[in-house]
Amino acid sequence: MAEASIIIPVSAYKAFDPCVQSAIMTYIIGQFGGPLPVSGSGAVLESRDEKGLARLDVPEAKLFLNNCSEKSTSILQEIVSRNGDFMASEIANLVGTSIGELRGAWSGLTKRVRTISKNPEAKLLNWFKQGDSDWRGIMAAQTVASMRVALNERG
Repeated sequence: MAEASIIIPVSAYKAFDPCVQSAIMTYIIGQFGGPLPVSGSGAVLESRDEKGLARLDVPEAKLFLNNCSEKSTSILQEIVSRNGDFMASEIANLVGTSIGELRGAWSGLTKRVRTISKNPEAKLLNWFKQGDSDWRGIMAAQTVASMRVALNERG
């Protein structure tokens, strides 16, 4: 006997609260275990510049998180909670440090994504100067969705 299915029109999906959209996408990504076309779904911001960013699937995100420090994991959780569009000052405040002191964390995350993707040019984040002293960071929507699944499974 076939299991019942639920079909949600995109217009209805877009009307849901962001946390509901995120839960739906997390479930879908988890069922497929890999990348899904998330741009245009309404689950992420449309105006992000993802050029050159690594697009990790769920197994790669899980591998990425293996042996990550508590600080790196906390940073990734905050980035994912903001759908991959964040200000460096917000992350610095949350981990109790300055933007400049986060350079080591950003460097470690970059090295990790290059190891996991086996691409020496891979970038986890794109950076855009904001004002005199802040930076806006962007993570690829596919990586955000995959990291969300991997982080949720870690507990």
